[in-house]
Amino acid sequence: MVHEIIQTYCAQCSPDEMVPHTILKEGTEPLIKCKQCGAVHIYRKQKTQSVDIRVVVSTGDRSFTHRLTLDSDKIVSTGDEFMVEDELHDQANFALITSIESGNRRVDSAKADEILTLWARSTDKVIAKISITRGWQTDTIDLEVPGDREFCVGETISRGPDVFRIKKIKIRNGRFTQNEGEPIMAKHIKRIFTDSIERIEWLNRPAPEKTKKRPFMNTNKSIIKPRGSNTWTLKTKERD
Repeated sequence: MVHEIIQTYCAQCSPDEMVPHTILKEGTEPLIKCKQCGAVHIYRKQKTQSVDIRVVVSTGDRSFTHRLTLDSDKIVSTGDEFMVEDELHDQANFALITSIESGNRRVDSAKADEILTLWARSTDKVIAKISITRGWQTDTIDLEVPGDREFCVGETISRGPDVFRIKKIKIRNGRFTQNEGEPIMAKHIKRIFTDSIERIEWLNRPAPEKTKKRPFMNTNKSIIKPRGSNTWTLKTKERD
């Protein structure tokens, strides 16, 4: 028989830190056994308190403040995504956590009841910054797309008269990818590097044919004749 394992506190050996327990008997008050010390006791699930956290969400060139309600023991990390409400515009958006303030310092993760402020960016609609190389010139355009829109190296994109192909993607974690076919969501992209179709065609143009060199003509009508294996002599051709 396989017993379910849960994490909880043990009054005998670990009152401050959760340790694994085996459930011996199911019910409204389960009977559990500590796997560290073997103590058997009734498991009473503690009611979790909730906390309100201040969240500053940026979207485009503006930002708004929201209160996010979470369980006090909920672990929040940068890169997590939550649904937040923009009360000013009466709409809800997904937002990705970019920074966490806890104890007057920035951290990568923290319990909800230890967080002072969360910074996030809206991911429903994002601006994809695209650099287009055209010969010696590089232009940058902003393309608004859904946050879950996927881009990949090798993809061809059209925008008005511009047609360009992705050659490299910089991800927000600092990593670059040049792997063709690897999809990256727009909300995780820092910048997209591309070549214009005209530049690609120019780079892939066929090499010019090599011209044949004309044979060397000696104006004084001298000819060089070999003399032995390593000796050469110069003789002047007799005039008619």
